[in-house]
Amino acid sequence: MGFAVFPCFHQSSRSSVVKLIFWEGTTSILTGSNKHIAGEIMFQNPDKMVCHADSFFIGHPVPSLAIDDELMPGQTYFVLPLDRFACNVLSASSLAAFSSSPKRTPINFGDSPFRYIKGAEGRVLIKVVPEFITRLINRGGDQDQTGSTSPGNSFLCSTPELKKHYEQLVGSKEQTWSPKLETISEYKI
Repeated sequence: MGFAVFPCFHQSSRSSVVKLIFWEGTTSILTGSNKHIAGEIMFQNPDKMVCHADSFFIGHPVPSLAIDDELMPGQTYFVLPLDRFACNVLSASSLAAFSSSPKRTPINFGDSPFRYIKGAEGRVLIKVVPEFITRLINRGGDQDQTGSTSPGNSFLCSTPELKKHYEQLVGSKEQTWSPKLETISEYKI
């Protein structure tokens, strides 16, 4: 008369997939029961590195995986270009480099992009939320609904009046500026 426990549910297929988010904003799902290693992705993308999405901490090394590291089912990974990182330590400026958009617009922090976590030694760690990095990466594919290419049309200038004032103050990029300086002539004494 032993007791046996039978599972009442099957494991969801979501936990058996590996999600890859590429720097260009594309997403890939790896399925199957065989193991996937980071080297497979790096071989297909030689100028990129694979990073676990849940391991980004400000002031710590960028969490790139080694070639023989196994990708864990149910986890998300970023595939990021190597040349986007000037140094090995993650900082606010290296986070700004995550944006795949060629035009530089202010970052909308909306929800808090950071979580404060107590580390193993009791020190406070600043964790970057994976959703925030995903928004930074995907921001390059977003188009402005008004059709304007001005950075003033971002969340900073939310009303037509603010956009008008922004254009007056900043001006367009096509308009070149040069100072009106008179030539200084030198005389020998």
